[in-house]
Amino acid sequence: MEGYIQRPLDSLHADLARRDVIDTALVDLRNDYLRQRLLANPTDTILLAFANETLEIAGAIRYARGTLLAYERLGLVYQYALGDPYRALEYYQQAMQLAESEDVLASYQAGIIGNIGNIYYEQEEYGKALNYFRRVLAFQNDMELAATANIGNIYGNLQQNDSAAYYLKRAISLARETSNWVFLANGLCSLSLVYVHLGETHAAQEAIEESLALIEQHQIGFVRTTAYINAAMVYLAGHDLVHAERFASDALKMDGALNNATVQKAAWATLADVYAAQHRYKDALEAYKRYDAFQDSLTSQNRRVEINRRQLQYDFEKQKALAQAEIRRQTTIRNASLLGGGVLLVIGILGFILYKRRRDIVVQKQDAEFKALVADTELKALRAQLNPHFIFNSLNSISDYIAKSDIESAQEYLTQFAQLMRQTLENSDRKEISLAADLLFMELYLKVEAKRLSDKFSYRIDVDEAIDIDNTLVPPMLLQPLIENSIWHGMARKEGKGHIHIAFRKAGETLICSVDDDGVGRRTEDVAKASKRSFGLRLTEARLAILNKQKNVQGRLDIIDKTEGGGVFTEVRLPLQLAF
Repeated sequence: MEGYIQRPLDSLHADLARRDVIDTALVDLRNDYLRQRLLANPTDTILLAFANETLEIAGAIRYARGTLLAYERLGLVYQYALGDPYRALEYYQQAMQLAESEDVLASYQAGIIGNIGNIYYEQEEYGKALNYFRRVLAFQNDMELAATANIGNIYGNLQQNDSAAYYLKRAISLARETSNWVFLANGLCSLSLVYVHLGETHAAQEAIEESLALIEQHQIGFVRTTAYINAAMVYLAGHDLVHAERFASDALKMDGALNNATVQKAAWATLADVYAAQHRYKDALEAYKRYDAFQDSLTSQNRRVEINRRQLQYDFEKQKALAQAEIRRQTTIRNASLLGGGVLLVIGILGFILYKRRRDIVVQKQDAEFKALVADTELKALRAQLNPHFIFNSLNSISDYIAKSDIESAQEYLTQFAQLMRQTLENSDRKEISLAADLLFMELYLKVEAKRLSDKFSYRIDVDEAIDIDNTLVPPMLLQPLIENSIWHGMARKEGKGHIHIAFRKAGETLICSVDDDGVGRRTEDVAKASKRSFGLRLTEARLAILNKQKNVQGRLDIIDKTEGGGVFTEVRLPLQLAF
């Protein structure tokens, strides 16, 4: 059977070959052809030149609708074929300017807003992406299906599985009603992972298999790579390691994976888990390293800052243009007032002053928003640096076990490390997590490190009864570098067995977190050297400084050297923050 996408492409190609007149119909045909070809093969090398040529033709004949769609198609090419979100955003913004400038083009705004939402979604800026997709739904047009599916995907990434399932099922229902095989295959693909998170493995397998069947039946190349990645995760959850490895490996071989760090990251993470379950520990270690490299690439805050900077610049220029247009209007009124009388002249001047003040307020607001964005992004960057630092140390420990041919210990350590990785991945992009979740991470981390040092230390975690751990929010992994210092610099060099005591207590509106160890301590002559060496401590201090500036609080970190050889006491004070 001919594919759902291939049939329109064949027809469009034939129509293009027959046309020899440069007119609006030709531009429309080229824009339609480009979109369909991108869906069928997002890595097609001729797409960029074809899109630029279409834009030139539309501009030459002054065809506004064709120019708008050509800009939008160029954005799609840069976003999906070339993996360049900066240029994609620029072309979407140019399309948006046209859509806002003429009433007859206003209906195209929803699609462009959805494309911009996709950029933020790919950069894991889920809050911003959600706002854009909700704006699309407000238009009440034929973009409802795409926006609903994307909202479901975002909730899935945020682990809000019930909400994710609701929106994805709604999108799937809409896709079935309209026989939209692309969105049906994509929706089923996304829903399969939500089912995995809900523990419904059989339903997950049914969903991904239907998605794969639709992709093959209708030759939907645009969805194939993502579907293979999700299939690997679904089969891994069902302990079908053969199919999990095959789909993850096949996904990495596809053209669509070459410029897609998200696909590479997911594929290597799945392969690492597969190899670990198959007792192929060296392969698992290598896969984890590759996963870590792509994770670091994805969390590059420079990309996010640049994308957000360009969006803010666009918003600012838009407000500036509106203000200038208003000033010109007021200037016209003023000139007319000169002819009509002094009173109208005064009114015109006052209007000019008022709108100038309004423009200045807009500028100040944009500046304040950008400073807040930079502070937030710097905080995310620090968290992103902490994760590879922690992962690198853990990978070294696994390497030691493998080098010593201690396979049983390597297997146990790798299993626990995989659990740590999943928790780190889930928490790394969140500003705050519950204290209960952070305690779970600490317990697992201490267990893993105690095993690495052959139970050279014991530990205890105490929480004040006045603290509701499920309702109390803390920055993720804030204490991890402090615990790591106690283990690596206190316990590892101590003769005999040591002890680490971690405590959380409430003092008024302050949460006090402490790490107390009886390790070798910091000898006076080594304090400066140790301070330079402790990368984790520098990150913790920087995170606290940004949090203090962001929230106007007085959180602080205190490090106290106890008596000679008696260990170190570290305390972090944070404002008590509740979820509700």
